[in-house]
Amino acid sequence: MLKQLTLAVLASVVVAGCSTMKVVEVDSTSGYFPGASKKAVVVKNVKTDLDARKSLILVPNGDFTGEMVRKIGYFDEVINFEDLEKIIVQHNLSDTVPSVSERIGINKAAKAYKAFLWIHWDTRKDGSKEYQQLVLTDAVTLDDYFVAETYLDYIWTGVNDQNNNYPAMHALIDYIRENSKTF
Repeated sequence: MLKQLTLAVLASVVVAGCSTMKVVEVDSTSGYFPGASKKAVVVKNVKTDLDARKSLILVPNGDFTGEMVRKIGYFDEVINFEDLEKIIVQHNLSDTVPSVSERIGINKAAKAYKAFLWIHWDTRKDGSKEYQQLVLTDAVTLDDYFVAETYLDYIWTGVNDQNNNYPAMHALIDYIRENSKTF
């Protein structure tokens, strides 16, 4: 019984030290989000002039990704899907863009309204292993410019900001640095 209690307390302490979907400030010294314990693997890195595409970026609904992208401080305007739907209606584009819930709709919105980048999360499976991916896509061409991934270790190290989300965002920051003259 004491052994089980000790393990439960130890597990609670380990889990309490890690966060999930917690928006934090970029460290002014390093230029990265604090607390990352691993590095993401960049699986796609297409050279592009990001400065020409930084005026608008589409992020998933919810606060985490949008706020983290805002904290990076590079993109001029950060919008989510709800914002994009409002823009479509306000600009009377509903007939051209009936939905933005899938890739074709996002593509139509970028062509009808204005070109933008789209950042989104995806997963990739390799046998029994699963990887979380942060993907930066040109909404006009649907070409992925950047893909960074982290292993989703549900058993040993855990799936959290420190092991997954922050390392992916750090890789995005590096990508912006490599492809921007103004960042």
